[in-house]
Amino acid sequence: MKLFLQRHLLGAFFVLAFALSWYPWIIALFRGHTTGPNPLGPLLAGLIVTAIVSGRSGLREYLGRIVHCRVGVHYLATACLLPILICLISVALTVCLTGDPKMGSLSIENLRELPERFLFTFLFVGLGEEPGWRGFALPQLQTRHSPLIASLILAPIWMIWHLPLMGTEFPWLIVPPFLLSVLGGTFLLTWIFNRTGGSVFVAMLFHAATNTIGAGLLFPLFSGSALLLLWWIYGAACVVAGLAVLLHDERRQISRLSARTFAAGVTAKVVSVPLRPR
Repeated sequence: MKLFLQRHLLGAFFVLAFALSWYPWIIALFRGHTTGPNPLGPLLAGLIVTAIVSGRSGLREYLGRIVHCRVGVHYLATACLLPILICLISVALTVCLTGDPKMGSLSIENLRELPERFLFTFLFVGLGEEPGWRGFALPQLQTRHSPLIASLILAPIWMIWHLPLMGTEFPWLIVPPFLLSVLGGTFLLTWIFNRTGGSVFVAMLFHAATNTIGAGLLFPLFSGSALLLLWWIYGAACVVAGLAVLLHDERRQISRLSARTFAAGVTAKVVSVPLRPR
């Protein structure tokens, strides 16, 4: 079993993550109704595969990513405020383009529920998903691929994982822009994970803030064509922002490597010049 998992590490993780997430949905389908996936599936899959392949030392490293919160305050602020900024920009553009979208109103009860909603999302959805997708799969993918390519591989898998929610929580017209937002969210979460030294904790904050402010507060204010437009604008904004930060970091890394290579080449030439006695 250990040898098999070592050879097929990512494949085994993805199969296990889907199995442990989709079983409530599959059981529900056989009973004639539907339900969502179990968000804890990716976390459990990462724990199981890591325990078998790497033992206690691997588990300590894996769990260490989840509780790694000693990062700059600006990264903690970015994880919480960036989703709010993207949502507000999307809402503002939707209002401007539609004129009068007949928005609902925010009630005091909605605002009071925000801390509870955020905490629940952080400890259930964020803790269930992010240790798997970002804490386990992303580092494995980045051993062979650049952050951008790793994100492009991971994003479709994360999209398919949401299949039980399509047509139920997300109406079919909303599904395409929702998947676009998942792609953009993957880019942003890869950037956050890499910038914070592999902190799953900060990725969980970003995930919780996104779900709380977007789906939990602002998106329900819209309906009909205005809601659909909002989703398309939001998805496009996520992709643009995610690509911008990822490509910016990749250009910086390439520039640094080029500078180091140039410096090493100059040093090698200087050292190779024979010294002539006077």
